Amino acid sequence: MSDLVKKTKVVPFINGGTAALPSWKQIKKSTTFTLSLNPQTKTFDFISSENPEEEIESYQPSLAQSITMFKGEDDYQEFFDMIFERPTGESAHREILLAFYMESYTTTGETPVTYYKAWRVDSLVKLNNMDTVNESIDVDLSLNVITKGAVTVSSGTPTWVAGTWSDGVFTPAA
Repeated sequence: MSDLVKKTKVVPFINGGTAALPSWKQIKKSTTFTLSLNPQTKTFDFISSENPEEEIESYQPSLAQSITMFKGEDDYQEFFDMIFERPTGESAHREILLAFYMESYTTTGETPVTYYKAWRVDSLVKLNNMDTVNESIDVDLSLNVITKGAVTVSSGTPTWVAGTWSDGVFTPAA
């Protein structure tokens, strides 16, 4: 039997720093993780087909998160600060890192390196609710521009590595 992918193997981070000098903070006090791909389709009614046919043109992925409000936790503070400021436009964007720890490639040689599949994303943070009765902040992260690559991990901290995946092998960018 194959290994079951557990919830701890797909890990979201939010950048508390800058694009040039990221400070990845794990979103760890969330009780929801729903990655919706939201396929955008178009229907064609071909004259040669009995019924209309639907095709996928693109995806508009989003990630719903419900953050439990533990004062002092990085994820709570990041989202509470946004609620307090109520940013709009470019100020409502945050960089998100989504690490897929169940998908990896380890190099061979004297100093092996393990690369995990990852997305680095420009995300629009949609602040939905601050529910003090349920002690949660609910947000939707619109995953706008997704860059595929990898992360390496040292002491629980991810480091983004640009590059490409092919047949399960990662090649870092030059």
